[in-house]
Amino acid sequence: MKQKSMPLRLGITLIGLAAIAAAYLAPAPAGLTSSALTALVVFLVAIVFWVTEVMPIAITGWAMVGLLPLLGVLTPDEAWAASINNAIIFYLCCFAFACFIGRSSIATRLTGMILRWAGTNSSRVLLGFMAVTALISSLMDNLPLCAVMLPIAYGVLDANDTPLGRKSPFAKCLAIGIPWAAAIGGMMTPAGCIINVLTLSLLEQSFGLQISFVQWMALGIPATIILVPVGWLALTRIFKPEALSQQAVDAGIRQADELPAMPRTEVAGVIVMLGTLAVWVAGSWIPVLNTTVVSLVALGLMFFPGVDAIQFDDFLADSPWGMMLLMMAVNVLVAGLVVTGAIEWVVAVIMAPMTAWPLVVTMVALSVIACLLHNVIPAGPACAGLIAVPFATIVVSMGGNLAAVCAMVAWWSAIAFMLPLDGVPLLSYASSRKYFSFGDMLKVGWAPSVALVIVTVTLTPATCLLLGLA
Repeated sequence: MKQKSMPLRLGITLIGLAAIAAAYLAPAPAGLTSSALTALVVFLVAIVFWVTEVMPIAITGWAMVGLLPLLGVLTPDEAWAASINNAIIFYLCCFAFACFIGRSSIATRLTGMILRWAGTNSSRVLLGFMAVTALISSLMDNLPLCAVMLPIAYGVLDANDTPLGRKSPFAKCLAIGIPWAAAIGGMMTPAGCIINVLTLSLLEQSFGLQISFVQWMALGIPATIILVPVGWLALTRIFKPEALSQQAVDAGIRQADELPAMPRTEVAGVIVMLGTLAVWVAGSWIPVLNTTVVSLVALGLMFFPGVDAIQFDDFLADSPWGMMLLMMAVNVLVAGLVVTGAIEWVVAVIMAPMTAWPLVVTMVALSVIACLLHNVIPAGPACAGLIAVPFATIVVSMGGNLAAVCAMVAWWSAIAFMLPLDGVPLLSYASSRKYFSFGDMLKVGWAPSVALVIVTVTLTPATCLLLGLA
């Protein structure tokens, strides 16, 4: 995204700081303390800064965190304690897995398999790319996975002599479908997306919610199995992709075939990843196999002599440290809202009318609100931080299922089907190739959006009840 001019960024920043100063000095509305008003305005200003990108989003987050102790909302110790938890440590292991997959030959080898299966049938090629992307995304964050898969898909398009711009329906399908699949696949496990971990952290901090690795999979896998085909059908029925040339298929297969045998380091990395996944799953029944502890051991194994799946310099270069810092900052900002009672005030004053509705209607309304919010607030962690606790509070007060709300918030905060403002679809939209427009994505995005609303309102709560989740 093109950086805004310095005067515009400075103007937005000064207006935001003025709003915070006004909130600090002004009398609070009835039912709201001065600290709560300040915490609320600081969070809202942070969202504006994130959306407008006046500074790098991680820096913005921590600058806002610094204001909370300065303005008396939290003590420094409270702010620091809220910033880091087991979820942060768990995600270090996920960074290592993402680095390994991104630098390995795995994606190229899988592409060769897709093309052998699909041939020149572009709809099948799209389905193959979406299925593989979704599967890998269960253990790899959405954005780096897209950064790996899109160039491979573009290589197929180049071999097909596909023109740049919006002339090719198949190019539209790939450029939209791969980011969709990455986001959908990230629903399957807590490791699939950093926002899953953030949402779990926020609701554990506020409500004591505990969801095991297997329980999350029981919620996420059925949703993924539904949404990938829905997205694929929408793309292929609306855009009607043209067939691939045999030349393009042969080129992709040849690229995979020319790879040497998988090196020892890649084999070792795959074994560590699959072994870690198995232990995470087993940890749902064996308490000693704590997810955080297992993640730290797995992180060490990726660098273990004889394994050497990744190099430390590559790990440092490839890992999204800014996103981790942002997640920590959101933890603190939400803690400020919870500690001061700002969340309760928001629920009581703004969302109270929803309590008079039937629970299913309220869940539909919340799901639609979450969908619309993330399509216009590109920072997924900010979206999760904004809605997680208020949504959970209102649903719990109505006797609804807390775990279902957790899944709903996490998924909607990670997925933007209709507008390419989130970082995942933005990666392909902002490409110089210009394969699709805002209108193109809006044209097809309604279908998976409606499907996810239905899933989060019906299937997810029912599954939570079957699993015995609160």
